[in-house]
Amino acid sequence: MADDLTEIAKQTLEPVGDLVKRIAGPLADEIGDSLALVARPYRIILSVKMFEKAQRMLKAAGISPHVIPPRLFLPMLENASIQDDEGLHTRWAALLANAAASSNLVYPSYIEILKQLAPEDAVLLDKLYDYCELKKTSRVTPWIEPVSQWEWQQRVAAGDNQQVPFNNLVRLGLIEVVYEIDTIKVKVPRFDMTRYPGVEADAQGDLGDYYVFTDVAEAFVQACRPPRTIDGQP
Repeated sequence: MADDLTEIAKQTLEPVGDLVKRIAGPLADEIGDSLALVARPYRIILSVKMFEKAQRMLKAAGISPHVIPPRLFLPMLENASIQDDEGLHTRWAALLANAAASSNLVYPSYIEILKQLAPEDAVLLDKLYDYCELKKTSRVTPWIEPVSQWEWQQRVAAGDNQQVPFNNLVRLGLIEVVYEIDTIKVKVPRFDMTRYPGVEADAQGDLGDYYVFTDVAEAFVQACRPPRTIDGQP
């Protein structure tokens, strides 16, 4: 059975064989065997589908791919082969394409972040990114644009609860909460104010807060989108 899967894997990889050789480097000859060891046929298909998407992205951008370090290449291959959500699968392909364009564009932490995103998390993240780019702001809410507390409660009561995916983005460090006490502003990841001695327990003034889209989130979203063309255009 293993020999059969190895042959299936190698045959299925043929259309993207040149790309695999260029980005996998010394691992290229082992890819077919590796897929056969860890994969069912559907995982082989998803892996090849990722290569095909990445190949189209690189061609469209006019980029000649480079070898991807195994520490990035292998976990991307593993995770894309089990991702059956089309949107998230395409993000894995984009991450692969960007790593093939330049490994400096993709940090290992991006792999861990993408692994922990549900489809609705990824959709909300993209909407928040696009909103911040359009409005030239970093302030965000679960419903993209600012809403009042009353409207917030009304939307949740009506079943439009974006708080769960939003909270996951906060947990992953893609969104931070900023607390304000009069003119004092402190970024507090994960709501942990005890780590920040600049905020005294007896500080005077009203406490306010708002959420911001982080620099990490901006870079991560860009890495999960098709690479830019050689002239810098998306």
